[in-house]
Amino acid sequence: MKQENPSIISTLEHIQNEFVKGVLSQKSHSMVQYIHHNHIAPESRLSIYRNNIMQNLRYALENTFPYIWELVGKECADNLAYRFCQKLENFPVSHCLDDWGGKFPQFLQEIEAIKDLVYLQDIAELEWLKHKSFRADDFKVLNPLKLQNQLNNCLEELCLVFNPSVYLFSSPYVLKDIIDLIENPNETINVILQREPCYAIINRQTNHVVTHWLSESQFYFFNSIKNGFTLMQSYELILKTNPDFDLVASLQMLLKNDLFSNYRKTAIKKV
Repeated sequence: MKQENPSIISTLEHIQNEFVKGVLSQKSHSMVQYIHHNHIAPESRLSIYRNNIMQNLRYALENTFPYIWELVGKECADNLAYRFCQKLENFPVSHCLDDWGGKFPQFLQEIEAIKDLVYLQDIAELEWLKHKSFRADDFKVLNPLKLQNQLNNCLEELCLVFNPSVYLFSSPYVLKDIIDLIENPNETINVILQREPCYAIINRQTNHVVTHWLSESQFYFFNSIKNGFTLMQSYELILKTNPDFDLVASLQMLLKNDLFSNYRKTAIKKV
């Protein structure tokens, strides 16, 4: 098998690195020496590449985080996206832009000009989870009759498995009214931002993603299930903080919305 020439590989890697730097730089860059001369100047051709790449990245962010564009306005959001893309560590690491954008919520928290919008990072985190949920692998829904049979026969050992599109979300702020206002702009909704925790579970149903708002007890009960505790262990844990927790209603909600894909029997974890 013919081996690659190390000097060629080194040169190619150098050119690739210079191209990335040239895209990030707004000034004349050494990358232009590698660009073939024709009727368009190398600097102009690099600028075209730069603009196309930045526009594609900006569009990908807007497509993933539409609530952010609605909340701060297109001009502000476009500028935020551009600043985000100016940092090499924020660049995509694969060819698929659908896998990219997970660092954007934290980036928003670091921008001084929008620090007063304390809920913005959490809104973006919610959008990123919804994006991941939509792109999750396909799955089969757990048959409720099959589950009922297991509940009757091996309740103590039963672990329920969420489908791969399920994500749990929490925020120190009440975000539901803000999101309702974005999704229903023609309705009159009085938004009062309160520092009061909110909880949600996200999943994909057919070809769209749904956010279900939860009580605190439901959130921690579902979180125990997601972390691999048996159904009864999860129930016993939540009873310590909420003796009136309605197990049947919570299970019905999960089954109604097709959040389970499987079950398994397991050795009992110590709580």
